Amino acid sequence: MKEKDLQETYIERLNTLLPTVDLRKLDQSCNSTKDEYAKAMLKQMHDMFVEVYGTDYLEVGGYGFVELPAVIQARNTGHIGLGIVTLDLESSGEHGGTFFLTPLGVIDQEKRTPAQAKYLSTVYIPYDYWYTVSLERDHHVDFDNVPEKVADLLRTCHGGQPEMKDSLTRADEQGKASIWEPEQPNGPVMK
Repeated sequence: MKEKDLQETYIERLNTLLPTVDLRKLDQSCNSTKDEYAKAMLKQMHDMFVEVYGTDYLEVGGYGFVELPAVIQARNTGHIGLGIVTLDLESSGEHGGTFFLTPLGVIDQEKRTPAQAKYLSTVYIPYDYWYTVSLERDHHVDFDNVPEKVADLLRTCHGGQPEMKDSLTRADEQGKASIWEPEQPNGPVMK
């Protein structure tokens, strides 16, 4: 499959998943000790990536633009959230934009309303991000100094943790995850 086809396929898969995510609950989960929901969502986005690309290791120069699941942390507020970062692997991982998963919905950093821009500038910007896949020679992200809470979320996607496989189902059974409601402001998702 060509790089463009892989990118489009992954975006299609994300666009199927994102409307089902309780974004308010996700935001709360990312910023509390009860982070099972956030871990389950991050793992699900990571596993989708691996299913589409067949790997969780990418070489710079081999894929063009890619969307990667990521943990985002605001530098000023410390607020943590999940998102999708776009990187240009033809230019050694240059950051091309971010889709933030917020209580206001999925916000495209490049195409946002004034209310969304205000939210991002109040809560997130400036921010750091750490994606769940491994990239060859990416000097833009400091994986040597990852905050512990972020590292804990990222660990969910690695190391063959079978207990995470059904964590979303367990969260549902315990009443911790809610079913998506049509009026939830998730979309539009990624384009």
